[in-house]
Amino acid sequence: MGMLLRRHYPPKKTAEVEKTKETDSLSDLNVKELKELAKQRGIKGYNTLTKQELLEVLNG
Repeated sequence: MGMLLRRHYPPKKTAEVEKTKETDSLSDLNVKELKELAKQRGIKGYNTLTKQELLEVLNG
């Protein structure tokens, strides 16, 4: 059954998000990617933030 799940649900791109962060500016990421990054960094209340607010929190 695991094989079926892998086919329908590709793995999360957390490593790709971090790689993108290193090479590009955070403003190039979409809101979903910014929220995932905020979650990884342990930022509370990230789910209700706008893109601009996420950028401020992640950069500062």
